Amino acid sequence: MTQRFGAIGVFGRANAGKSTLVNALVGEPVSIVSNRPQTTRRRVLGILTVGEAQMVFCDTPGLHAIRNELDSFMATEIESTTAGLQGALYLVDTAAPVPDEDAVHLGQLGPRLQGGPVFLVLNKIDRVDTAALDELESRYAALFTFQKVFRIAAKEGKGLPALQECLLAILPEGPHAYGADDYTSLSEREIVEEVIREVLLHRYSHEVPHSVAVVVEDFKERENGKTFISAHLFLEKENHKKIVIGKDGKGIKTLGSMAREKLNQLLGRDIFLQLWVKVRPNWRKSGVWVRRLGYQRR
Repeated sequence: MTQRFGAIGVFGRANAGKSTLVNALVGEPVSIVSNRPQTTRRRVLGILTVGEAQMVFCDTPGLHAIRNELDSFMATEIESTTAGLQGALYLVDTAAPVPDEDAVHLGQLGPRLQGGPVFLVLNKIDRVDTAALDELESRYAALFTFQKVFRIAAKEGKGLPALQECLLAILPEGPHAYGADDYTSLSEREIVEEVIREVLLHRYSHEVPHSVAVVVEDFKERENGKTFISAHLFLEKENHKKIVIGKDGKGIKTLGSMAREKLNQLLGRDIFLQLWVKVRPNWRKSGVWVRRLGYQRR
């Protein structure tokens, strides 16, 4: 049989459920998920192979206003994703829609999304009644010309089979770019950084703002069979550092234990994880530090 291959862009405002959808479609934890806006900072590729067809989902940062250098980097990641797509999904959180903001974002994205059909995906439909969904669908149809509309609840898997079937049907002929067992474009170092950041965001969802960055400094295989990993957590304020470390270091120990347990499962081997917390005031406003902490074009 002839192989088919294509890239699908996933766009939408922050917290629309883009990462949850990609994870659900791929069946693996491709992108980290939290209830904090802009959890996804760089474009992450989720890879799904079904028989002779392979789709690469491009999970992008949430569309947002640019206030600092990190925001600028994320906007560039979104813009670069629009090239070379065979199709695109625009997600809307039906439980908290903001049509006026989506209209602006669609106006900016629309001219760039010329490679294939654009589908409207109304997410979190389990939280909204049918009448409200009908009204939303009509309103968004007036904002942009969508090829088709899907109603889903990504977290529960509702509506995903029909969406997947539609996307598979638009893939052109072409060789696969990844192996059949690959599910993410992230390196193991990047997976470690993202998992640590995800655990921290969940554990300190209210106390520590979204200004944390994680950088793996050491990644070594030891003779005893363990993988030694040393990572630095960069925060913007001293009081945030104190919260993360906790009394007598209990906070950072718990954080490390939680992250290590998750990494053991994801990487399939025994991890020895060492965490260090550093303060770098206003790093998100510094182009030098944004790049130094790994947010640069690849």
